[in-house]
Amino acid sequence: MLKIYWICPDPAVSDLEFAINWYRFNLRLLGIWPDQDSLKNGNRILQSFKFSIAAFFMLSFISLPQTTSLITMCSGNLDLIIENLAMANIPVTVALIQLMVFWYNSNVLRPLLIFVIEDWTNPKSDRDRQVMLKNAKTAKIISVGCSFLTQTMVISYIVIQIFVILQRDSENVPRELIYQAYFPYNTKKSPNYELTCFGQSLAAVIAALSYSGINGFLAMLVLHLCGQLNNLCFMLKNLVSNIGRDQEIQREFQRSLIVIAKRHNHLNRFAAAIEDSFSMMLLIQILACSVLFCFQGYEVFVVLHDEHGQLSTFQLLFLVLFLISMMLHLFLYCYVGDELYVESSKIVYAAYECKWYKLNTNQTRDLIIIMLRAKIPLEITAGKFCSFSFVTFSQRLDQYVCQSISGIVNETMVRNYAIVTQICKVIRFRYG
Repeated sequence: MLKIYWICPDPAVSDLEFAINWYRFNLRLLGIWPDQDSLKNGNRILQSFKFSIAAFFMLSFISLPQTTSLITMCSGNLDLIIENLAMANIPVTVALIQLMVFWYNSNVLRPLLIFVIEDWTNPKSDRDRQVMLKNAKTAKIISVGCSFLTQTMVISYIVIQIFVILQRDSENVPRELIYQAYFPYNTKKSPNYELTCFGQSLAAVIAALSYSGINGFLAMLVLHLCGQLNNLCFMLKNLVSNIGRDQEIQREFQRSLIVIAKRHNHLNRFAAAIEDSFSMMLLIQILACSVLFCFQGYEVFVVLHDEHGQLSTFQLLFLVLFLISMMLHLFLYCYVGDELYVESSKIVYAAYECKWYKLNTNQTRDLIIIMLRAKIPLEITAGKFCSFSFVTFSQRLDQYVCQSISGIVNETMVRNYAIVTQICKVIRFRYG
């Protein structure tokens, strides 16, 4: 990879750095950046060590302890069960699964990254470069936004919990961990308590980094693929612009058509590799988002049903950040999935718009083969059950928001009806 950097011109180096530096920074912290340098002995050991540390903290300080607490301490208490699952258990477990899936598919992702690097370093027209930069900028903005929001949510929760712990210490109230969990040692005494809280905090930050970093890298791959499909459409539209009777022009057409067909097959294999590597992971993630949304809605109803009848500032802030973060990551997948569907569908229309009526019969037949190959659009799916698109996002958003609003309205109506009924009873008792 270093040789590629030295051979290619400076603009290509700066464009490549702009496109991948954010994802490389995040994934190298986790030890899962799938470049060629990670195969070297020294780098491989360092990468494996980072990956092991990240997986160890998430598994040992949140996933396993919270699952054990769920079985031993929360049995029969629905509120504690939902708090256990919604606050950290399910989100961190999903992030751990993402980390494991990404590490397991590193041999598949490494050629994809090489393909991205070659696209940036190979000679290209200014028009193709602008299309690639536009998609790279879009992917980077969305990824940075998701990462910032997720880390802000996690760090704000940890900081507020620390203030609550310090306040309880001043009031001589028994200390609690940052996240509800069970450990096979006494967590009440120092320094066990401080080390455990530090481990939980670090595990939550690592989980947020894994969750947002892997999602951002996947979005970058898909949007890069969309840019290449856009460039391929442009090549196909201008394929027949200079067709004539000259034999050399005819041979040039055949050579260009062969290049387009090979490029199209290459892009299809790129999309298939992404789909095969992440399809089941995305299914787990969308199911977890649905469950978490239900749990958060239940907690809102519980608070509203309380005698105070209102959310605290912290609860409201955390709920808003949590829901926005969850919906933003779902939007990320639906956006890139919709872009992939649209760009891959344009291949057929580009072939139709390429002045095919100037071709002879054999050349037209060759062009029809490409159109048939592009007839089925490329998609990103959740376990082959549903594809990610704006339609999917709007349906999920409609279900989540409408169900939550209807639940809150129903809860309010029930409470108001109970109050009105009690007032009527008092009036009848006093005035007969």
